[in-house]
Amino acid sequence: MEVSIISRETVKPSSLPLNQLKPYKLCLFDQITPMTYASIMVFYRNTDPNFNDNLPQTLAQLKKSLSETLTFFYPFSGRTKENLYVEDFDAGVTYVEAKVSCSLTEFFKLKQNELLNQFVPYLPWRNETQETPQEELPQIGFQVNTFACGGIALASSLGHKITDGGTLSHFLMSWATSFRGFPQKIIRPNLSDATVVFPPRDLPSKYLNLRDKQWFGMGNLVTKRFVFDANAVATLREIAKSERVPKPSRNEALTCFVWKHASAAAAVATGTPKASVIAHAANMRPRMKSNALNTAIGNLFWWARADSADVRTEEISDLVGTLRGSLVSFNDEYLESMEGEVGYAAVTEFYDSLEDILNPEEPEKAPEIYGFTNWNGFFNEVDFGWGKPVWVGAHGKVGSEFRNLVVFVDAQGGKGIEAFVTLEENHMAVLEKDSEFLAFVCPNPEGLPVCML
Repeated sequence: MEVSIISRETVKPSSLPLNQLKPYKLCLFDQITPMTYASIMVFYRNTDPNFNDNLPQTLAQLKKSLSETLTFFYPFSGRTKENLYVEDFDAGVTYVEAKVSCSLTEFFKLKQNELLNQFVPYLPWRNETQETPQEELPQIGFQVNTFACGGIALASSLGHKITDGGTLSHFLMSWATSFRGFPQKIIRPNLSDATVVFPPRDLPSKYLNLRDKQWFGMGNLVTKRFVFDANAVATLREIAKSERVPKPSRNEALTCFVWKHASAAAAVATGTPKASVIAHAANMRPRMKSNALNTAIGNLFWWARADSADVRTEEISDLVGTLRGSLVSFNDEYLESMEGEVGYAAVTEFYDSLEDILNPEEPEKAPEIYGFTNWNGFFNEVDFGWGKPVWVGAHGKVGSEFRNLVVFVDAQGGKGIEAFVTLEENHMAVLEKDSEFLAFVCPNPEGLPVCML
C-alpha cells in the first residue's frame, strides 16, 4: 500500500475579522495537558457511482466546509502562547489531500495496524515540544485519503492543548453538517465558560515536569489492535460483577481486564512484579450540574485513578470495584471543588500525590502506570453524506516516549469494542501469548468490518 500526498496546505476560517478577535484563554486543564497529537480516523465506503468524476468537487467542498466550520471554532486556527492563551487565528489548520494505491477491501486485508500512521498529517502521541516550540504547532490537522475504490478515510490529528475527544466529536459533526449543506446547524461551541469555571494559572515548573512524567516515558514501544466482540464484552461484564458493582459497564470491565493482563505481562517480561496504577480519562461535561460546558471546547476531562499492589492476584471484579469507587467520587460535587481558586489547589494536590509514584526513592520499585481513554460513541455517527463510518481507527505506532496507553473505540457493525494498546515491545510479546487474554480478543483481525460484509 502506498499513500501519495497530493497537496498540503493551510485552511483558515472563512469569514472572521481575525485581527479583531481577543486571545482565547486556556483553562487550567488545557494548561496541564501537554502538546501531543492524538489521532482518529473515520473510514467511509464509496456510495457514488460517479466518484471519479465528482472527486474534485467533493474535495473542494470538504475544504470549503472546513473553512466555514472553523469560523465558529476559530481557536483551532490559532497558536498557543506562553501556555496561557491562543492567538494568531489567521495561522490556520493543516489540511492534506492524499491518494491510497489500494482499495478499502485490500487495506483491511493487509492486517497491518502500523499503516494507519500514513493516513494522518502528524504522527500520534509524541512529545511535540521536544523538537518544535509550542508557539509554532498547529492546534489540529486533517488528512483526506481517497482509496482506489472510491472509499475515503478522513483522519484528524488533534493537538491535545485545547482539544479533547468530546471537542473533536462536536467539530467533526459540525464539519459534516456544513458539508451536507446545512451550515446553519453547525454546533455553536462555548468559547468562554471553561476558562471562567477553571481559570488558568501561572503553573510552577514542578507541576509541568510532573505532568510530562505522567504522560511521557521513553521505551521501545509497539501498538497492537485487539477486538472484543459482543459476546466477549458480555462475558467480561458477567465476570466483573460483584455485590459492590452488580452492573459493571463495558468500559469498566474491559479496562480492568486489560489492566490485569498488561500488568501480568510486564511482570513476566521484567521478572519483577510491581505495583500498578491506572489513570482513566473521565469526561467532565456530563458529570457537571450545569449544562453550560456541554459544548465547551478544551480538555474537560480529569483522571480517575485506581491502584493495586499486585494486580495479578486480584479478581477482575475486585479491580472493577476499585475503579468504580474512583469514578463515583468523580461527581458534580467533586467537580465543583475543582472550580476557581479552590480547583487549582485540587490539581496541585493530585500532582503532589503522584510525586512519590513518579519520583520514588528507589526507581526500580516505581509502579507501572497505564493510561486509558474511552472514545466510544464519539465518532461513529459522523456522516458527511456517505453514510456512517464503516470503521473508526485510532493510530499505529506511537512516539518512543508514550508508553502504556490504551484507547477504546467502537467496533463498527455491532456491540464490540476495539482496543489500541501500546506497551513496551517485550511486554507486548508476553501479552500476545497470554492464553487467558487471547480467549477474549481477536488480535488485529483480517478482513472487512462487519458493516462492509
